[in-house]
Amino acid sequence: MASILDFLYALGTPLMIKAMITSLIIGILGGVIGVFVLLKGMVFLGEAIAHSAFAGAALGILLGIDPLITVIIFGITASVGVGYVNEKKVMKDEVIIGIVFTSFMALAILFIGMMPFYSTDVTSILFGDILLISWENFILLIFVAVGVLLIVGVLKKEFYLITFNEEMASVAGIPVRFLNYLFLVLVAITIDISLKAIGAILVFAMIVTPAAAAYQWTFKLNKMLLLSALFGVISAFLGLLFSYIWDLPSGSTIVGVATIIFAISFIVSPKRRRSGTGHDIENCEYCSKTINGRQFCLEESCVAKEIPHKHSEGELIIYKNDLKEKSSPSTHKHEMEGEEE
Repeated sequence: MASILDFLYALGTPLMIKAMITSLIIGILGGVIGVFVLLKGMVFLGEAIAHSAFAGAALGILLGIDPLITVIIFGITASVGVGYVNEKKVMKDEVIIGIVFTSFMALAILFIGMMPFYSTDVTSILFGDILLISWENFILLIFVAVGVLLIVGVLKKEFYLITFNEEMASVAGIPVRFLNYLFLVLVAITIDISLKAIGAILVFAMIVTPAAAAYQWTFKLNKMLLLSALFGVISAFLGLLFSYIWDLPSGSTIVGVATIIFAISFIVSPKRRRSGTGHDIENCEYCSKTINGRQFCLEESCVAKEIPHKHSEGELIIYKNDLKEKSSPSTHKHEMEGEEE
């Protein structure tokens, strides 16, 4: 068994430097994208994209070309295809996702069975091996990660509004359809470029798990994005450290650390421990964002809409002073408990 000192010495080698930077990039990228995936409820869709990417990798190995090419083609095709079917409401989301999931896995098994010889590339893509990342893929990973993060940073507010209320976003002039497809492509690309390092089985865990851990700590989008990226980085660093010390598979170790972070976050979550009186407008899941300088509730079933309010244990609480513009003034301040959501 190696020591932490051995690991620090190994970080001075080009191979370990490349592996560490790769893991950190995947941690940040997966953490940021994962927040919107979680809020949009796209967990199973992402899993289907991951398995379609594995089918693309198997085809690339079978044809003797760079698997990354076919991985990206299959991943984007699956994401856009599922998005189109969901948009047209041809069938329920879970049905088409289940079909995509199983059919691409069947294709992957078929392509592997057609190989005239056994390839270690199949194992590395299925289970991941961060040390096998080529320098070409490493450079591509850096450029793609920068591009994806820039797009998300510029369109963060639009993605957030579309997540909770597409009708309001459309009325506000946001190109909802285009941005939905763009987000699906970003998810596919994030999964595709992470496949070699983490593996097809575990790749989506690095998108969902850090975001789920961050969601336990805050309602605010910016804080959630920051925490998710931070948890992804911590998972990547400690996972690589433990895998080196105990000679464990890097992908599974990184995901294992991320799972532990989620478990701790869930147990000590301030959102779960906060009492009903501890909620306020700033911490409201739906009301902390403004649109064109005005405050709206992004929950469609909420009866308060533009009136400042807070959500507490199934109740809608409105302060009478906040109704000045909506009703006659009152000299007494007290809580009015409204309808249950």
